[in-house]
Amino acid sequence: MDLLISLLLATAVQFLLFLYLRGRIEQQLNATDLLKNVQTEIDSMVRELNLSAERNIGVLEQRLSEMEGLLGKADQKVMLLQRELDRRDRATETYAQMRRPLPEPESIPAVALEVAVVPEPVPVPVPEPIARVEVPPPPKSLKQKVLEYRAAGRSPNEIATLTGATQGEVELILSLQQSLFAQESIPSG
Repeated sequence: MDLLISLLLATAVQFLLFLYLRGRIEQQLNATDLLKNVQTEIDSMVRELNLSAERNIGVLEQRLSEMEGLLGKADQKVMLLQRELDRRDRATETYAQMRRPLPEPESIPAVALEVAVVPEPVPVPVPEPIARVEVPPPPKSLKQKVLEYRAAGRSPNEIATLTGATQGEVELILSLQQSLFAQESIPSG
């Protein structure tokens, strides 16, 4: 009988030890917790990448607007220069018209002729007109192209193919545009 009790007691201890070890192993190898940890890390990395991309896009847009301002100033200066050249051409033509020879006087006495003789004017070289410089319109940015294709009903994959950008870039631009549109449509209280 003692043997039976010892055997039952040993079996019960081994069974409890088995249950304890099994629980510890399951706790260590629980895939759900591991997946949750991986998911939170990936989410934080995606958030950081989105913030960095938004910051970079903002910097690029700011520089583009500065460049457009500089191009506008350059266009104004080109137009001003062209007006000056036109005015100079008109002045040269007017001066050339003023240099026409005077008609010969017929009844001026000989004494007066000596006094009336005017040396011939020195010809002034006429500068050649400068050709007009036509400034082509600035090329469209990737953002503008993507938004135009999207407005035309194209898919992100088609837009990526047409613009030469990656599909991720196209989707990022579209998602940022949607978030900006959503922020603008929310009434501020």
